[in-house]
Amino acid sequence: MIKMFDRQRRVRLLLLTLVLASITIVTIDFRTSGDGPLDRLGRFAMTVVGPVQEGLSTIFRPVGSFFAGFGRVPSLQARIAELERDNATLRAEQEMIEDITRENASLRRLLVLRDRFDLRTAPAQVIGVSPSNFERIVFIDRGSDDGVKRDMPVIAGEGLAGRVVEVSPGTAKVLLIVDRQSAVAARLAGSGKTGVVEGTGGGTVRFELFDPGTVVAVGDRVLTSGYDGGVFPPGLPLGTVVDAPPPNSALSRVVTVQPFVDFSSLDYVLLVLGEQREATK
Repeated sequence: MIKMFDRQRRVRLLLLTLVLASITIVTIDFRTSGDGPLDRLGRFAMTVVGPVQEGLSTIFRPVGSFFAGFGRVPSLQARIAELERDNATLRAEQEMIEDITRENASLRRLLVLRDRFDLRTAPAQVIGVSPSNFERIVFIDRGSDDGVKRDMPVIAGEGLAGRVVEVSPGTAKVLLIVDRQSAVAARLAGSGKTGVVEGTGGGTVRFELFDPGTVVAVGDRVLTSGYDGGVFPPGLPLGTVVDAPPPNSALSRVVTVQPFVDFSSLDYVLLVLGEQREATK
């Protein structure tokens, strides 16, 4: 009983001491007006803990931002989809503008060529190419209903493209000068030496000159001669000599010619109906 009484007494004494100490500290802190020991202790703690807290905040802020970003994912995806649609629209508009610009340039070249040779022509659009690898054929959107006839010459913006070989009411088939079945009477623009331009099925044509002693050089221009029964008007540009090897026989001389027309990008052509001066007779 005496031990228990002593223990209780010590507990009450400890509690009383703590209460008095607390009252004393509060009173001292209040009377020091912000410059007491508790304030200095608090400032010391902030000086030590502040940098640590800032460092931890720097480390964990990206993590918090990462998880917070999950909430914005749907709106970001919608914005990305919108930008992709806008980009696709701009690309389509740019391609359309480039296509229109190319077509306008082609039409202007056609008009210049028509006026240069004083030709009566009818415009046509290329609507298809031959599916065969063994023939160089294109189809145009003009036919017998439009006055198109077999063997009508066809020109592109740079020169002779070919001739009509088949006609239907609404379309026509054009044999290009690079086809193996094509043959065009031609001459050198400089010397006037004549021969026949024949298709090879590829991107060039062969020009067989009748005179084996003809002087010809790379860069010489080749034109239609008009000696083939009047199918092609004389003087239409055909191409440029790109290879002129020495003659290999005593009968003729063969050189390679690069056509002026780019057959891989034919859009519009002109059907040659005749010469303007013929219409005024």
